[in-house]
Amino acid sequence: MDTKTKLVGIITMLSFVFLTFPASEANTETTQAPNGPTLTKIRVNGLSADTFLFDGETETHGFLNVSRDEIANTTSIDFTYATPDPDDPEIVILIQAAGEIPNSAFTISSTEAHLAVTTTFPINRCVVNFVTAVFDCDPGTPITFDLTWARNGIGSVLQRAQRTETFGPVTTRFKGDYQSWTATVNGTWTGHTALDMLGNLVDTKHSINVREITVEANP
Repeated sequence: MDTKTKLVGIITMLSFVFLTFPASEANTETTQAPNGPTLTKIRVNGLSADTFLFDGETETHGFLNVSRDEIANTTSIDFTYATPDPDDPEIVILIQAAGEIPNSAFTISSTEAHLAVTTTFPINRCVVNFVTAVFDCDPGTPITFDLTWARNGIGSVLQRAQRTETFGPVTTRFKGDYQSWTATVNGTWTGHTALDMLGNLVDTKHSINVREITVEANP
């Protein structure tokens, strides 16, 4: 198995792990230590949607979480996706961000959801060496999402979870309870087409879940 194939497999596995957890809601707090990592804490409470981000043409794999906070009546998203460098099998371009969006950009019910937004918060664009684990992150350009979820009836999950996962400079921690139902996702995001992607519609059943996303500073 070549390096690119291994890389795509690992990204797919990590996306699956992240997507077993409910999507972020908009009660979001971000802090950064001087010359240190950036930490985003997100309280999860209410209806949300998540999906694998997949584009077979560019071998892009990742995940997206989006939801509305029923308490604060605000909305946020967090996402991470990676694309192998076609000119260097040891390099992957990682795009990561988390932040609030307008309530009008996201509609959701127990059977469907729609996200239509261009990000206005900071985007991290990281060049990661898959072999040496060396990375370098710089500000990225805004990302536009236009995605629709439709509940497909294939399956559901009722789960209590606590987990920590790391990929390159990004570490995600989650603790909480939720129920999710599988959904099919179609649409576009900047430079990519979403065709029958696997997603979920999620309900925390009025419990409070917590997500923490840490992005390390450049070495």
